[in-house]
Amino acid sequence: MKRKETFWYVLLWASFVAAAVSLMTTGIGLRRYLSFLLAWPLALAVQAGLFGLAWLIAVGRRELRLLVIALYLVTMPFSVVFSYVMLQSEFTASIKPQEARRELYDELRANTGEVTSTLSAGITASEELGLRLDSWLGMEKEAGWTMSTCDDEEHCYLDGVCRRVGRKIENWERNLGLTYRQGPGEALIYGLLETEIGAIRRINDTLGEFRQGWTANEELFADGLDNRERLRRYDASLAGFPRDDLEAVLCRAAAPPPPPAYGSFARDAADGDETPVYAFQDLTAIFEPEHDFGRGDYPTVFAFCLAAFIDLFVLLVAIGAALLPEASAEKGSTYPVLRLVPPEWSESLRRDITEWIDGSLLHADMGHERRHEFLTRVVDALRFERGGKAVLMPEDAAQSRFGFLMTRAQAAIPTGMRSGESEVTSFVLEEWVYPALTRYLAPEPSV
Repeated sequence: MKRKETFWYVLLWASFVAAAVSLMTTGIGLRRYLSFLLAWPLALAVQAGLFGLAWLIAVGRRELRLLVIALYLVTMPFSVVFSYVMLQSEFTASIKPQEARRELYDELRANTGEVTSTLSAGITASEELGLRLDSWLGMEKEAGWTMSTCDDEEHCYLDGVCRRVGRKIENWERNLGLTYRQGPGEALIYGLLETEIGAIRRINDTLGEFRQGWTANEELFADGLDNRERLRRYDASLAGFPRDDLEAVLCRAAAPPPPPAYGSFARDAADGDETPVYAFQDLTAIFEPEHDFGRGDYPTVFAFCLAAFIDLFVLLVAIGAALLPEASAEKGSTYPVLRLVPPEWSESLRRDITEWIDGSLLHADMGHERRHEFLTRVVDALRFERGGKAVLMPEDAAQSRFGFLMTRAQAAIPTGMRSGESEVTSFVLEEWVYPALTRYLAPEPSV
């Protein structure tokens, strides 16, 4: 066997293997959406169509090549998309869950820091309020507390204490019919201030206990937890969040950070049915303008490129083989022709040419020598136009029949040409026909 035939077989089998791999990846990708009886026959039909269309693009008739290319471009995305789903799911089976765990871990760390900061601010505020109330109580004991203390009070909690003291004085005045004389010697609000001091101390104790338990909650960040369990522990740890006490002493909203949405971090515990959705999300996210390309995107890009390359490989092999020129010793020029044809294709082409010759001579069993003699005359009758187009100018009825038989086999195109005063039918040969005819006339190569 010659080296070019060996090279052909390597390319041919490589394209078969690529088509088989594409069939497998497309079938598995489709299987994630459809039942077995629908997914695999559909994948087989698509891959068989792509394989055939690839070779038709390479060796088919030029007039139909644009249509074949259009069909290939329509069919190929179907195969690429579902191959990508399978490949990307395999590539990211461990990578994406790890990223989801890290992202949730980092977000919960940030939320924990925010909660701790809010609790610390609340404890500091409650301690300051306790000191202020202690000073008011001392004032009441020594000189009598006066409402003028509340005139410039801006803190919401102390302002509330002042309103409660004012209501107590108003009730005392209404019940006794006397005017409350503020200042030394009156201890009307002594008990109320003690109650307020006890309340602020309880708030301080509540905030301190919650902060102590919150900062010591290492179970939330234990190793080996999936995101569902980590989020459950996060929600449980915030169940007793002292929101009202914090808002009372901070005079502002003190809600804890909203818990992360589970859907944003569900990759680590995703069901198999969710995988195709993530595959498309990852692919479309790459093309979003605000997306920052990171290392987590490399498996997605690689999976898509590999899926496209698998289907393009067969086409590239076919086109590459078709564009390899073969030198013609008889005419001293080269013609674009499929050079590395497998033996079974060569035998089929030889049988076709034999049938054309026998049909032209109106005899079914012509001998080898007579066939070669006739075909030699046909080759001698060829004329070449600019650009290397071979044209058969029939010299007799047998050659004319040969031209029409080639036309029927889509190997030539009839056209009218003038010869002297009459118009005769000539035949423009396809690019691969002349090398095939000369190869038919050449002696059989020795193995």
